[in-house]
Amino acid sequence: MRKRCAICGQHLGLFAFFFTLFFCVTKDAAAAKVPGITSATNRHGTGNATLTLTIAAVVPRLTSLLPASTVAGTGAQTMTLNGTNFLSTSTVTYNGVGHAATFVNSTHLTISLSVADQAVVGVFPVVVTNPGTGGGVSNSLNFRVTVTGAVASLSPSNLIFGNEPVDVVSSSQVVTLNNTGSAALSITSIAFTGANATDFTQVDTCGATVAAGGNCTIAILFTPLASGARAASLAITDNASGSPQSVSLSGTGTHDVILTWTASVTSGVMGYNVYRGTASGGETSTPLNSTPINGTTYTDENVTAGTKYYYVVTAVASDGVTQSADSNEASATVPSP
Repeated sequence: MRKRCAICGQHLGLFAFFFTLFFCVTKDAAAAKVPGITSATNRHGTGNATLTLTIAAVVPRLTSLLPASTVAGTGAQTMTLNGTNFLSTSTVTYNGVGHAATFVNSTHLTISLSVADQAVVGVFPVVVTNPGTGGGVSNSLNFRVTVTGAVASLSPSNLIFGNEPVDVVSSSQVVTLNNTGSAALSITSIAFTGANATDFTQVDTCGATVAAGGNCTIAILFTPLASGARAASLAITDNASGSPQSVSLSGTGTHDVILTWTASVTSGVMGYNVYRGTASGGETSTPLNSTPINGTTYTDENVTAGTKYYYVVTAVASDGVTQSADSNEASATVPSP
C-alpha cells in the first residue's frame, strides 16, 4: 500500500501545500518500478527536477497488401498496408510516387489508388518510410496489375512484297499471332479484306484456339492479278479485346514474258542465250542473260506494258563461246495496265 504523509492533510499555505505534496509523492514513487527510469534523487531537497522522455522512431516493416493485385482498368480503390512499426507520420510511395497515407494504427495504413495507378499491366513496388531519428525505409512489396482473358497481337504489323510478276506466286512472308492473356484465344476467322484481297492467300498453324501465352504463325503469299500497286489487309477475328486485329499488306504487280524452248539434241551444249528486240529480226547482239542458261525456260521481267517484244534463242557449246544459229523467232505483247 502507498504510505500516507502525516502532514498531507494539514491546512498549509499554497506554496507549502504543493511542496509537501511533491515531497510525499516523490517519496512513495521512489519504491515503484518505472520502466526505463532507475532512480531520481534530490540530494539537497530544494529545487525542481525535470525529466524529458523522448520516443525514437523505428524502422517500419510491410507484411502484406490488401488487395495485392488488380485487373488493368480497375476504378479507384483503397489499399490497406499491413505491417509493424507504423507511425502517424509514416509516408508511402507507390511505384516511386508519393501517396498520402492514412494512419489507422501501428500495424495498418491505407492509401488511395487512382484509375491511372492501375491502368497499365505491370508490377509496382509499395514502400513505407518513417521519418526521424531511428526511422527508415521498409521492405518493398509488389502490387500487381494484370489482365484477364485473351490478349491478341500480330507481328509484324505490315508486310511489303515489292514487285512480283502478274499471276506468279511470291515467296511467303510470315506473321506471328501472339496470345499474351490469361485465357485461350478463340479464333473465329482469318481472312483478307480490302481492294485487292484476292491477290493474297495464307497457310496458318493457328487452328481454332491459341493457348494462353502461346502463339501461331500465318504464312502469306502474294499473287498479283494485275499490274500496279496492290493492297489488302489480313484480319483476325477472335474473342480478344480489339478484335479484329489486322496486318496491312502491299505489293506491286508487274508484267513479264516467260519463254520456253526445246532442248538441243546436239551433244556438248552447256546452255542457252536469249536475245530480244522490239522489231522482228531486230534482236540485239547481247544476250539478256549474263551466263548461259542451264535449262529451257527464261522469264523476262524487264518489260514495259503495251510493248511488243521479239526473241530468239541460241545453244552455247561447251567452250562457252561457240553458238548455234538462232532459233525460230517468238514474240509477245505485254498487256497494258
